[in-house]
Amino acid sequence: MDIVLLGDKGRDDAMADRLQGHKLHVLGQCKNPGLVRKSSLSGGQFHLIDSTKNITLIADIVQSIRPDIFITNFDDSLANGIVDELRKRVADKRIPDLLIPCPNKDASRIEWDKFYLRELIDEIDQQYNPTNFMVTTTHDISKAISFFQKKHIKVAIKPRNLTGGKGVKVMGKHLNSYKEAKEYASFVLSSDSQTGVEIQEKLVGAEFTLQLFTDGKVIIRPPETYDYPYREDGDVGPGTGGMGAFSMKRDVRLPFLVQKDYDTAIDLMERLLIKLKDNGLDYKGVLYPTFFKTPNGLKIVEINARGGDPELINILDLLEDDVDLVNALKLIAEGNLTQGSIRYKDQASAVLYLVSPNYCYSSSQTYDFNLDTEIIEALGVKVRFGATELVKGKHFRSVGASRTVGLSALGETPWAARKKIHDAIDKGFSKPLALQFRNQVADKSYIKKLSTQ
Repeated sequence: MDIVLLGDKGRDDAMADRLQGHKLHVLGQCKNPGLVRKSSLSGGQFHLIDSTKNITLIADIVQSIRPDIFITNFDDSLANGIVDELRKRVADKRIPDLLIPCPNKDASRIEWDKFYLRELIDEIDQQYNPTNFMVTTTHDISKAISFFQKKHIKVAIKPRNLTGGKGVKVMGKHLNSYKEAKEYASFVLSSDSQTGVEIQEKLVGAEFTLQLFTDGKVIIRPPETYDYPYREDGDVGPGTGGMGAFSMKRDVRLPFLVQKDYDTAIDLMERLLIKLKDNGLDYKGVLYPTFFKTPNGLKIVEINARGGDPELINILDLLEDDVDLVNALKLIAEGNLTQGSIRYKDQASAVLYLVSPNYCYSSSQTYDFNLDTEIIEALGVKVRFGATELVKGKHFRSVGASRTVGLSALGETPWAARKKIHDAIDKGFSKPLALQFRNQVADKSYIKKLSTQ
């Protein structure tokens, strides 16, 4: 098959590994070395594009390729209607027989409009929503902040629309007072890219995520993943796209969860799909919810309409070797997914991102580094390039303000997988190490402490 993958992140590099044997065409904003190499080896091509929001340009490139499958994990591309535009061109025969295992703009609204998501959850069962206010004026910001302040409840401020995973600020981590919370909410509201702000109670507990392949009817149950969203060890610093993630073995729950929690999370997503169907929306692709386990039970933090980064890397690595992901994507697009289409290994996983020192602090400086993929892969570790470009040979350079390179591994435990990754850093990267990472990702003592949360 000819496959177009719109993506240039670590999760896309991981997905390309599962698309081997097919002709892969990649569209991205930076020349991700892994994706450039894999597309070339497949007989396809890497296309450099100026923006993931340039829907007409993307659709024109896809039309010129005339592929069998199109897939993307870019939230802003989905929000700007890439699936709708491609389906329109399929309907008028400009791109015949194209399969698209992704949600259209209206179905992906669960991610790009937090107000809409909260309303859906209220309709399903409001106990799974945190206490929240959805506001569009500075006057309502003041009222909402005052409500929580009188009850001595700390707050989280969340922009209504997409921010690339970096817009949420929480009291006690990023905001020192209700005054600062009010100021940040007002700042968000003043942005041209935002149409509102969600002010909600700060959730206390532990967070987990799911990467659910679905055709809108059948959901494939994956291991749950635990993400490290904060920049520094100790879970402090700016919010990031994710500094790493881990999962336990297939039937082992995270330390703070019991089976009922997992089953409830799956049930809620099944009910969400029914609700979307009732609203005339046919959701297809990866459904990516985030939950908090609190003293008052599960709360839905957010739901994303595409695969996570890094969490999708964990899940793709855990696919059984004989799983045909391309066939599964075809079944998703056709609405014929079965439980046997996707199966997972009985192993734990870990993913660790190495980032430039200025990641989430500033974006002007680039960093050069050397790594040897052959040495790293010989240690049972996979290299997942992110915002990186090849300079020459084993010499690479960071690009922009995103994460640079991910390393992933499997093992009997997350910490066993972590050891492989740390060995790979010691032996596969030149010294001194130009990049930074969180030491606590998949660390045994950190994981054990989660049982108390």
